[in-house]
Amino acid sequence: MSKKNYWHGYLEAGTKSTPVLRDLTIETGNESTIYLYSLKRNKVLEFQINIVEPKLRELGEDESDVISELTAGYKKAKKEFTPRGSLRMKQVELTPQPSDTAVTTAETDLDDLDDIDIDDDDIDIDMDDD
Repeated sequence: MSKKNYWHGYLEAGTKSTPVLRDLTIETGNESTIYLYSLKRNKVLEFQINIVEPKLRELGEDESDVISELTAGYKKAKKEFTPRGSLRMKQVELTPQPSDTAVTTAETDLDDLDDIDIDDDDIDIDMDDD
């Protein structure tokens, strides 16, 4: 993967401050959150954008040695990480799809209903003719 897909920065959050890496190719599936790899915690974490964005800054020139450490750590952590969006895709792929005959049967069952049957189930909502 190209390093151009990585953003290297620093999360300034008091005692939880840490160098971070954002892989621009993975998304959370939620527009209000992002994934960041935390060097301090050595894992990919999900953050609320509106909370974390003001606390992020790019790495300075004097911090360039951290970039290789971030990239190496991220590559290891990524092996144990599955983005939430990927989990949804796997669930869809693993969920058995109904056969064509099942769909046809369901459609036929709905077509067999006639309006009289539906009206009989309604609570009496006719207006009284007083």
